[in-house]
Amino acid sequence: MSDRPKPLFEHIVELRSVIVNSACAIVVSMVLCYLVIDSIFDFVASPLTEILKSIDGQPSKLVYTSISEIFSTHLRIAFYSSLTLCFPYIILQFWKFIRPALSENENKIIIRIIFAASILFIIGAAFAFYIVIPNLFTMFIKHNSNYADFLPKIGENMSFIILLMFVFGLSFQMPLLILALDRLKILRVSTMKKLWREVILAIVILSAIVTPPDAFSMFFLATPLILLFIISVLICRDKSNEKC
Repeated sequence: MSDRPKPLFEHIVELRSVIVNSACAIVVSMVLCYLVIDSIFDFVASPLTEILKSIDGQPSKLVYTSISEIFSTHLRIAFYSSLTLCFPYIILQFWKFIRPALSENENKIIIRIIFAASILFIIGAAFAFYIVIPNLFTMFIKHNSNYADFLPKIGENMSFIILLMFVFGLSFQMPLLILALDRLKILRVSTMKKLWREVILAIVILSAIVTPPDAFSMFFLATPLILLFIISVLICRDKSNEKC
C-alpha cells in the first residue's frame, strides 16, 4: 500500500461518503423507530405517566392542544431514538475517515475515548431518566396539586424529558474532559485542585444555564457533576512524568 498523501479532492469525496452514509443510517433507523413509535413513546413518557397513576390511582392520559402536536412529537422522538441507535455507527464512520492520519497508539487511545464517552453518556442519560426526572415530576406535581389540576401537554413534557437526558449525558463527559485537559497540558490536575472553589462555582452556574429554569433541576445536575469532578481529580493524579 502506498503512503503517498491523498489529494484534497479525495479527502472531500471520502468525507462526503461518511456524511451520506451517516445520514442514510439515521433516516433508515428513524423510519424503523417510527414503525414502533407507540412503544418508544410509552417508554419515554413512563416517568410522567407512572407518577400520575400513583397520584390519581388510575391511568392518566397526556393532552395536546395542536392538531399536529402528536405527529411532531412522534417525529422528534423517532429522530432522537435513531440518532442514539446510530451513534456508534456514525462515530465508526468518522474514525475510519481520520484513521490513516493517526498512529497506532493514537488510534487505540481514540477507541478507548469513544467507548468511555458512550458509556458515560448512557450512564448520564439513565441517571436523568430513572432518578432525576421521576423525582422532579413527583415534586412539582404533588406541590401544585392543591392549587390546580395538572394537564400535561405531550410536546412540552416529552421535550423536557429528552432535553434533560441529553444534558445529563453530555455533562457526564466531565471525567474525559479533565483527562484531556491534563494530557494536553492545558490545565493541570494540580491546578484544578487549587482552584476547586472556582470550578464548583462554574459547575453551579453551568447547571443553572443548561437546565430548565428551576432550582431542583440545577441541584440534580450540579450535585453529580461536583462528585464527578472530585472523583476525577482524585483518580487523575499527577505523576512524576506529568501524566495521569
